[in-house]
Amino acid sequence: MSQVRRLLALALVLGLAGTSAALAARGDPQERFTPADQARAKTMLVRAADLGPAFATSPPGTSDSDFYCRALDESDLTITGKAESPRFSAGISFVTSTAYVYESLADSNASWQRGTSAAGQRCLRDGLRRELRRTNVELRSFGKLAFPRLGRRSVLYRAVAVQERARIYLDLLAVQQGRAQAAVILGSGLAAPPRSVELQLGRLLAARMARAMRTP
Repeated sequence: MSQVRRLLALALVLGLAGTSAALAARGDPQERFTPADQARAKTMLVRAADLGPAFATSPPGTSDSDFYCRALDESDLTITGKAESPRFSAGISFVTSTAYVYESLADSNASWQRGTSAAGQRCLRDGLRRELRRTNVELRSFGKLAFPRLGRRSVLYRAVAVQERARIYLDLLAVQQGRAQAAVILGSGLAAPPRSVELQLGRLLAARMARAMRTP
């Protein structure tokens, strides 16, 4: 689940520190993109129309920030499609998403198992804490929350951080559908993202993934 590592760290740094950042390629899967799987990945993403007129659109940021976890290393796996949405912001809330299509179901399953393992979660939590410490943000907690099953598998993580006494919530919802995995980050200040919104976006994500992976 390389996109979980990439997307959550990116969202934390963007959402909490207000700077542009992205992860280095170390530990990412090999890329052998095909036009069909690139197109599939793009159709899975959250769109501006899903969120309403209050959300403004801005492009993802880039930098040389490095975030590597051995337990989440996917350099032995291969993806054939990858897409990332813009960052949608409304006041103290934001949403962004990503989608990967793996070369095989075996690779997708291996990615999911690593990302949701106890070792993977510890690695992600500790890495996030190190990243945020550089921006004077304290990670208070990171863990899995109960969530209905979507697609073949789904998981919801929540990170709670504090910056200058302000509490920030970041929820990451990831869904697997066959060779595909997609994830959406919902960030919010003061209060956790509404469960109703997470359910709505999660079901939308799962439906788009199912349609995309049914096409030849």
